[in-house]
Amino acid sequence: MSGVEKIVLPHTKMIASIIVDELCKTELTYCHERPYAFALLLGQQCNYLGYAIATSDSLAKTVENYIELGYRYQGVQKMSDEEAIRTWLKWANPDDGWHYGDFGGNAAVQRYLDIHNGDDLLLRNSCFEQLKSVITQYETDLTLGVIYGANPEDFRDSVIQIYGKAGHKSLVTEYEAMRRLDADICRL
Repeated sequence: MSGVEKIVLPHTKMIASIIVDELCKTELTYCHERPYAFALLLGQQCNYLGYAIATSDSLAKTVENYIELGYRYQGVQKMSDEEAIRTWLKWANPDDGWHYGDFGGNAAVQRYLDIHNGDDLLLRNSCFEQLKSVITQYETDLTLGVIYGANPEDFRDSVIQIYGKAGHKSLVTEYEAMRRLDADICRL
C-alpha cells in the first residue's frame, strides 16, 4: 500500500444496494403520491440511519394544514398563500409531510454505522458516496440527499455534494426561493 488508500469493507459496498432496494420499495409504496425527494437521515454519534421520502400529495396536504392553522403570505410578490407556502415548505427539513422509514434493523446497516465509530463527519461523507453510487445503479427522478441536523440547509448542501454545484433539477433555485420567503410567511 502506498500512501493513504481507501479501504472499502464488503458491508460498506452493500449499503448502496440496500438503499436501492429501499428506494424501489418506497417509490412503489408512494407512487400514487408522486415522490420527489429521498433523504438518508443520520442520527447523532452514528447511532441511526433511516430515511424520509417527500411526496407532492403530502406536501399539498401539509400546505392545506398550514393554511387552516392561519399561515399566510405577506410578501410583495404576486403569489397566492397556497403557492407561497408550498414553495416555502417543499425543501424544508422533513418534519412536515415527509414519510419516514428505516432499514428494519438490517445487520449490514448496523455494521456500517459501527465502522464509523461515532465519527459523524466520516459517516456523512460516506453516505454522500453511497448516494453517488446509488445514482449510478438506479435511475430515478427523485432528488437524493442526506439530512444530519436541524438546519434546512443540510439537505441542500448534501445534494450539491452529491450532484455538484448545480444540484439536482431545480433544487438550488427552489431552495433559494424558499429562503427568501422565510420572512414573508407568518401565522395570523
